[in-house]
Amino acid sequence: MTDLTYNIETGILSGRIGGHPIRASAGSGGRAGSKVAGAVNPLLANNALATRIGGPGSRVFGPLPQGIYRLRLHEHKQNWIRLIPAAGTEMFDRNGFAIHGRGQVGSHGCIVPWDFQVMLRLCKLLKENEAAHRPDVTLKVFAQGTEIGKQLYTA
Repeated sequence: MTDLTYNIETGILSGRIGGHPIRASAGSGGRAGSKVAGAVNPLLANNALATRIGGPGSRVFGPLPQGIYRLRLHEHKQNWIRLIPAAGTEMFDRNGFAIHGRGQVGSHGCIVPWDFQVMLRLCKLLKENEAAHRPDVTLKVFAQGTEIGKQLYTA
């Protein structure tokens, strides 16, 4: 059982860290979360059928691959959380995933909460978790819903 879940299709990040509830809307892939008007690619953002798109040399990127990840505070970037894939999580030759705030680029597969206060809260709770010497917080990324792949046929 994981502490948090992220449903690619609904864009909902939810669960508990140290007993504290988390529920937030977020984007993944297709430059979701970009602050640049028109930057988001609706064919890739939160499209569970596009998780293989990306990797070395790619100019477009789908969402985070489905699987289990451990969360660790980034070593150098403030308010960034590294996503470390568990053994058995198929990464499709992609790496470097994180949870981070919105910006010019947006998401190349990282989870980007729409509300930066969520990012601050997640980082605070992870710091508390590490200080208490509890096991790493875990995240399950999955896709469930009636809209899977719909953007491929309606865009």
